[in-house]
Amino acid sequence: MKRFLSILTVLSIIIPNVWAFRDIPEYGKVYPAVQDAIQRGILEDGTFFRPEEYVPAKMFWEVLLRDAGFDPKSATFDTPLPPNVKEDSPLAQFLREAIRRGFIKADEKFDEERYISRIEAIQTIVKTKGILVTKRVSKAFQTRVTGIPSQEPEYLGAVEAAYASKILEDSDVRPLDPRGLLKRKDFITWLYRFHDHGEKKSSINPGIAKPSLAPLRSRTRTLEEQVSPTEEKKTTTNVIRIEPLNNGELVDVRKSGDGLLIPNGKIFEGVFQQISDKYRFSEDLTNAKKEEMIEAAITAMVEKLGDKYSVYIEPDKSQNFRDSLDGEFEGIGAYVEMIEGKFTITAPIKGSPSEAAGILAGDIVTHIDGEPVANLSVNVVINMIKGPQGSNVLLRILRGSEEKEITVTRGKINIPAITIKWEKSIPVIGIHKFTKSTKDDFAKILNEEVIPRHPRGIILDLRNNPGGFLTSAVEMGEFLLDKGDLIFSVDYKTSKQDYISSRKGELFDQKNIVVLQNKGTASASEIFSAMVQEHKKGIIIGTTSVGKGTVQEIVNYGNGGILKLTVARWLTPDHRWIQTGNEHGVIPDIKIDDPTPEQIKATEDLQLDTAVQYVLNH
Repeated sequence: MKRFLSILTVLSIIIPNVWAFRDIPEYGKVYPAVQDAIQRGILEDGTFFRPEEYVPAKMFWEVLLRDAGFDPKSATFDTPLPPNVKEDSPLAQFLREAIRRGFIKADEKFDEERYISRIEAIQTIVKTKGILVTKRVSKAFQTRVTGIPSQEPEYLGAVEAAYASKILEDSDVRPLDPRGLLKRKDFITWLYRFHDHGEKKSSINPGIAKPSLAPLRSRTRTLEEQVSPTEEKKTTTNVIRIEPLNNGELVDVRKSGDGLLIPNGKIFEGVFQQISDKYRFSEDLTNAKKEEMIEAAITAMVEKLGDKYSVYIEPDKSQNFRDSLDGEFEGIGAYVEMIEGKFTITAPIKGSPSEAAGILAGDIVTHIDGEPVANLSVNVVINMIKGPQGSNVLLRILRGSEEKEITVTRGKINIPAITIKWEKSIPVIGIHKFTKSTKDDFAKILNEEVIPRHPRGIILDLRNNPGGFLTSAVEMGEFLLDKGDLIFSVDYKTSKQDYISSRKGELFDQKNIVVLQNKGTASASEIFSAMVQEHKKGIIIGTTSVGKGTVQEIVNYGNGGILKLTVARWLTPDHRWIQTGNEHGVIPDIKIDDPTPEQIKATEDLQLDTAVQYVLNH
């Protein structure tokens, strides 16, 4: 359970004597459902529930089966496990139970990161509750549900049973969105409704008898509060739904009605089939080639969004991305983005070969070892740059209007989250990334090295920090704020989430705090800078930050592909979006230009020198 909850909370800091998640306010609609789940042992209280995120398979089966009364400690059966699941896995007993009940197959690999669809969840919940599903859907229900194909799907009986049993409400079936992914807030709310006031019914038609099936387990009501009725969502016709691939097979692509039509939902499938059937050089159409074609189509679809932060990473290229998340790899050590079709260095990593060689944020790579990179994907270029430790790579870069060549000796890159050095008795704490360990590393340095020396000020260096987890930005912000202060807000497509400080921080009364930032300061690090500035907890020195005011979600697929998709924008404590206005990014209070390559080689750092003088003079 503990291992599973780390996925839910990202950073599992338990708040003493408070049965709640920090991002689930007491006045929120999902609060009673979450509290009920905690009291019944389905969830453990923690730091973040992240209600807008999707439910992975490993979370789904543990929560669902606990809700159904399954206790892994008392299970003694010897059902075989999926071939890729080890005996000592925390999920082993839950998967055995799912196999025993016929929900999953023992001879198929279990993808614990696969997201659960809404219809899959509805059908499975109905089965675990022992609710009878009739073959005929009532006319009354057909008039209530929207967002389904014109031909009645087989799953609609389960949906009516869930609706009649009070698991679902009108807002869940208008529209139904059956192939949409299940969000955590919906999952926990559906379970709560049935536990709190549900009843086993197959249909909303009173002529169909309610089945008399014994419950899986009797339960005592433990929470008197009820979920507030949700507002009915307006039915949207201005949508084109592209259904996902199902086990590698193409499924129907539906249309709707604003004039943009996909005839019979078959164009994509039709083109693919025409190529397969009629292409003259069919000997070239191997299965591997067909897979590449489909991957290319998905890649192009995401690129057409025109959002430089949304990208589909094909399976054979996804390991590079995972390596960068792990924080240790061999290469030149730089964060990169494909910006307006140009391979751009967004930030050299602190202490990396790229920084030592003079690579700067904003440099555009045009050639690698003499080979042009125009029209190549970001992953192809990354593979060209990566190489074994000790080898050299020649980069031709464009810096403004100036073109130059720089040789970088590759090395083993291990990105530290936090570093510290002292300048004239002033601690300079480098915050290089926002990861799961950043808060703990920062607290250790603060309590063991900084606070005991009572410095007259603190410098927080966020230069070239590309960001990281939003939850890490929350916990870092709490070091400076008071309980109840707004750290930032996340504005999703259909909801908004405020992140509030849960405590008075160790640095709340600290004077002379300076934050250093530059053109490589992005995302979560900009959240931190903006928070410091707008709460007047310190001053910002350096250059205007990147201006990345959006939030991306990482979706892992069973084929190894990864979708990085923009799902929200974040707002400063003053409810400002940093991507609007004349100048994107967080504007410094004292502007000092980023150092030139010559200054870097000469170890001149005017930004840091200015910060030190500010602290000494105040």
